Amino acid sequence: MRKKLYYIGSGFFFILGIVLSNTYRPYIYENHIFDFHLADTIGNLVAVPSLSLLLLAMRKYESLSKAILYSIFVFTLYEIIPFGTFDFYDLIATYISGLLTYLIFLLFKRVNKR
Repeated sequence: MRKKLYYIGSGFFFILGIVLSNTYRPYIYENHIFDFHLADTIGNLVAVPSLSLLLLAMRKYESLSKAILYSIFVFTLYEIIPFGTFDFYDLIATYISGLLTYLIFLLFKRVNKR
């Protein structure tokens, strides 16, 4: 059952990234709104929880904290290795996303203990 929830959560974040990139980002760009680079970093913000949950579902890691660290490492390498343009804001978004994912995980873990 838990494995299925991880797959659903991973898919949710993946689809959320696609939807926001195709709706929110164009809206922000067309209307010249400054949103503190949120529109530019949507992919990185949803990538960490999506990959972390996918790794858990595939049983590559037993703990979410290790999966989050691996995800952060992968997306950091992706930014540093010259596949495209290095973006400092994407790097920051990756770390923020990892931290938020971990904090939300701790919150859920705490609620489930009660």
